[in-house]
Amino acid sequence: MSMTGEPKSRQACEPCRRKKSKCPGERPVCSFCQRLNQQCVYLPREKTKVAGSTTRVTKSPSKDRVRALESQVNDIYHILNSLSNRNNAETPQVSTARMGESPEHPSTEVPNRPTRIRSSDTSSPFTPSHPELPVEVLDHFVEIYRQRIHFQPLPLLNLNGLRSHLAASSSLLLHSFLALALHFGSHEFYRGREQEALQFYTRSAEDATMRLAAEGISKLEVIESLCLLAMKDLIGQKPARAWMTIGTASRLNALRGLTRNSSSDGQTDDRSARCHWSVFILERVFSSQVLDPSTSQDMPDYPLSAPLPSSFSTYRDESFPPDLHVSDEFITDLGINAYHIDMISLWGNLMRYLHGIRFGRVETPWLPESTHAKLTVKFYECEAQIPQKHLLRNLHFSKRSRDEIMQQQEYWRPWLTMQMLSHASPAILNHPFIHIVAMRGNRSVPQSRLFLQQTVDLALFHSGWVFQFLKFFENLQYDINDPLIGHAVAATATIPWIFQFARDPRVSKKAYDDIGRCERFLNRLSYTWPHISRKLEILQRLQYVAKEKLREAPGGSTMISFQPQMFWELLDPKVCQLPQDDPPSQGGTSQGSSVPDARMRVTTQFVHPLLDEQTEQQHPPNPAGDAMYSFVPNPEGLEQVCLDEIFAHFPRDEFDWLQG
Repeated sequence: MSMTGEPKSRQACEPCRRKKSKCPGERPVCSFCQRLNQQCVYLPREKTKVAGSTTRVTKSPSKDRVRALESQVNDIYHILNSLSNRNNAETPQVSTARMGESPEHPSTEVPNRPTRIRSSDTSSPFTPSHPELPVEVLDHFVEIYRQRIHFQPLPLLNLNGLRSHLAASSSLLLHSFLALALHFGSHEFYRGREQEALQFYTRSAEDATMRLAAEGISKLEVIESLCLLAMKDLIGQKPARAWMTIGTASRLNALRGLTRNSSSDGQTDDRSARCHWSVFILERVFSSQVLDPSTSQDMPDYPLSAPLPSSFSTYRDESFPPDLHVSDEFITDLGINAYHIDMISLWGNLMRYLHGIRFGRVETPWLPESTHAKLTVKFYECEAQIPQKHLLRNLHFSKRSRDEIMQQQEYWRPWLTMQMLSHASPAILNHPFIHIVAMRGNRSVPQSRLFLQQTVDLALFHSGWVFQFLKFFENLQYDINDPLIGHAVAATATIPWIFQFARDPRVSKKAYDDIGRCERFLNRLSYTWPHISRKLEILQRLQYVAKEKLREAPGGSTMISFQPQMFWELLDPKVCQLPQDDPPSQGGTSQGSSVPDARMRVTTQFVHPLLDEQTEQQHPPNPAGDAMYSFVPNPEGLEQVCLDEIFAHFPRDEFDWLQG
């Protein structure tokens, strides 16, 4: 040791170092080299000083470089960590304490990346290294959400204070929101870098959300982010990925229900309810074939509903038939959101029923214990619980202006979904293809003609109303962006496709026009939801088959043949679509297809009324099944259809026979 207490370092000469022998260290020639009569050389060495002290010489230059790089990485890490802490200090609203997290459990924290809302300044464009969002850009996307995403079909985020809520939320919710909203619009802030921004937001949101979900963190922001990411995957035509995301959201939502604190304020209750019912809708609409949502008794209240629109100026209560008017004093109005969710729930049950039929679970549908009968009863119960003030004939939707509807979209959007599903669901439940082709299979079971007559009547009536609503949308130039409505319309369109071949020219002409209206609607919707374009493509292929058949038999033929999988792709679409699943591009059969064509005779009459020859000559039979197609009420008074007016268009003899 030296006088200063520093260790004395002795360097070996090169010959001793190579031989790994102990060198005496004498200079200029060590005694070892002198004894062996070899050249003794001392090479210069590097010294590193730390805090004024001389450290030992490193034995290898490569290790020095590694240590230097490690030191630089540590310095960079400390700099980034300090910047992140400073950002969190500048935005205390996104701190861990706000999320209710405890410092003892850092793994449960919702991560806050350094993405902040800055003042209104778009001079600095978006880059992944500087993703701070100007406040006016966030306002722009909040408006996009309000116009094109909200209640189509999810009631996920409350529009009141949405900008403030997103600005105060963690980056995973904000990035999930932007990853979805960028599919519906852009802003000059991105300046042609939308795809780069979309990839950045998606990667950031998915990494953080999936990591927290895997740890079982059931915070509301995590579940809300999963709902937004599932919708984003649906737009990106990734149904399998969306299904997995929905399943994760469902499990987290169930876990949240088990660990939820009973004490909360009204605002948190509404947010929790919106989150719960959004997961519920995603399950029932987009994964109903596989998932079976739990029917727990501990269900939250429905999301708060928008108020009823103001009464129409021409409304006169005395103008309605008294037999259709029932007082609402005995019915509790739960709000339009409740009836919207109830109808979506029934739609999910219907989709599970169709999925079972597709894979061979057939039944005798007219038996009281059948699923068909149970679903019919549920539709009746749901319809009976809707107060009169929410019905079409009391709201006069078609007579209101587009501006008026746009101003009250928070009411009209769930109302329109409820109305569309209330007709599309019974139409599909009574689909002729289901009961005449799919249900029979190869069993050759005798079928009730009276039951078939009833199903055809209901299918024609309710499908007619679905396309009447499409006509309302066209006349009002009102855009629909809801993929659920797109699925319902595409599935219902298979009913008029069949009745193009009916002998009655009025029925066939009405069916042909409805198909055209459906194609126009799906074409518009496919710009927003690309997966709808596949439904449009299948429907157009079916129309090609129909035109070929009609061209072969210009006088009309009621016997048609078609590939059933083309129908099933519209009624029960697959989660994963493989290339070999594509239907044929033309003609009625595909080369090498193992599924035979389905053959079906189109008729609207299964029960023939007893008419004498003279009456038959004066009044040709007009079956009840043609009612919606042959009797087209005045569009101006469509909301005020009276039962007596409908029955007046039936042959009296037939009506008496049915009543008898």
